[in-house]
Amino acid sequence: MAARTGVRSARKRMSPEDRANAKKKRDETRFRNSAKEIFAKSGFVSISSEGREFKFSTPNGDRTGELDGIFVYENVLILLEDTCAATPGPHLNKKLMFFELALKNPARFVSCLRDVFPEFERYFSARAYQEEDFVLRFVYFSMYSVDSEYVEAAARAEVRVVERALTNYFSALVKNIAASAKYEIFKFLDIPYSEIGEEKLRGGNSDYPSRYNGFLLPEANSSYPEGYKIVSFYADPASLLKKSFVLRKNGWLAPNLSYQRILDVSKIRLMRRYLTEDKRVFLGNIIATLPSSTKIGKLSTADQLSLDDQRTVKAVKITLPDEYNVIGLVDGQHRVYSYHEGNDAFEKEINRLRTKQNLLVTGIIYPEYVSDEERTLFEAKLFLEINSRQTKVKSALTQEIELIVNPFSTTAIAKAVLVRLAKKGALKDRLEEHVFDDVKKLKVSSIIGYGLKPLVKKEGGDSLFDLWGEDRKKVDIFTERNREHLEEFVDFCASEINDLLISVKVSCSDAWYIGHDKKLLTPTSINGFLKCLRLIIEKRNVRGIEEYKKRLANIGDFDFSTYKSSHWNQLGTDLYANYFAS
Repeated sequence: MAARTGVRSARKRMSPEDRANAKKKRDETRFRNSAKEIFAKSGFVSISSEGREFKFSTPNGDRTGELDGIFVYENVLILLEDTCAATPGPHLNKKLMFFELALKNPARFVSCLRDVFPEFERYFSARAYQEEDFVLRFVYFSMYSVDSEYVEAAARAEVRVVERALTNYFSALVKNIAASAKYEIFKFLDIPYSEIGEEKLRGGNSDYPSRYNGFLLPEANSSYPEGYKIVSFYADPASLLKKSFVLRKNGWLAPNLSYQRILDVSKIRLMRRYLTEDKRVFLGNIIATLPSSTKIGKLSTADQLSLDDQRTVKAVKITLPDEYNVIGLVDGQHRVYSYHEGNDAFEKEINRLRTKQNLLVTGIIYPEYVSDEERTLFEAKLFLEINSRQTKVKSALTQEIELIVNPFSTTAIAKAVLVRLAKKGALKDRLEEHVFDDVKKLKVSSIIGYGLKPLVKKEGGDSLFDLWGEDRKKVDIFTERNREHLEEFVDFCASEINDLLISVKVSCSDAWYIGHDKKLLTPTSINGFLKCLRLIIEKRNVRGIEEYKKRLANIGDFDFSTYKSSHWNQLGTDLYANYFAS
């Protein structure tokens, strides 16, 4: 008992600084482990590499380096670096020289790894791949945000930068669907289907295309636009898992053009139990969109039907392209992903079911002329049509869809401006954009609703649109729906807001962080500054960062703490009266 009491007392005596350091160390360890588990739990083989410095020599020069992780799936070689540095840019920049040399000499680098790591040599020798068959990808995981110029330099070097929120997203994905997550990882890393495993050895010419017997419903019967074909067929879950994608809210594929819910692990677990214990297929259609490269062929020969032959309802042979992430799941994502490659008690039975053609798919084939943006818009509208009458779909989800369907609405423009502010300027890395971002950041819903929407609205002399329109009398983005003008306006709004907020940050740099007693960085204070900017615009007061710096030199003396969440309007009025009225 005395020993236990002593342990408790020792813990109590930890200083706040020691506790903070201990928590920081735990967070860093958790982050590094998460980065590695993304690959280890999605079917990759881990090769021990940490702490092993080695020299890579080429005719173009030599570099010495080490790798925090090596992961292999068939002939896909993932080379991982992770960092918990608060300012990771310089570290990434230094690593890029080593990464670039390896990527320019991939076969030689594979040979080097064979010499340095006996574990990798054993993996290599047990398979039929040669050095030149391996596909290399460097992935740089950073616990903290990486400045855009370093991210852009990494992209030019074909190095993927994964920050904390995206790390959390992939961790959740792997937790939900285990080894089946690898297909989305391949897509993220831009590794074509034809480059992986047996497909690579066959030169990308598969002898086993995905072909299904089904039925064609032409436009005359479906009332869909010209060129949109509807087909129905039974597909095996294994093929759907490889080929499908979902525009999940806060995913990576199109983070600002996403609408589906994140996969629910408890729902998937219940569905896997049902498949195992009740041994019945799910009833109901999987609603999906199919690429224009989908072939509609004769039932007997699979030869492509002519356009004239596609004008009547008939039995057909449907051939899907052998590629990852080409089938857009609009409805039924949980039914598909319940068949995932797992490691639970249900896997033995589900593994047997995974290759059976037992899921009924209704697929809409896009015509060739449809752009990616038009495709996303079509899928969002379709999702809304299917789910709008279901009580289980929350209003927040339908609001996300509305932002896609109508990007020229005031709400959508306000959100677009917020995305700019989160990437560059005084609020960079301080606004919550991602549901998986576990760093303390400002909630954005009230900033969009109360601060930004009134500032970017079409009507009124206190709006940025009115200010922007002084030199563009004939431009009305709200009715002309010109994307180029919309982007120009969003950039203008972000720049004007940053001029004001950067000036505040310069005057109060020591207090410009979330949680400081001055409460400069709260949704209330930000909304107050945005209200102040509206008054500056309305009064046509002098603007610009230099003018703001002079006016706000003593902003640190202002007491923000007395303004509660609902007092942002009064705060803005008071800020204007104190610093801009005279």
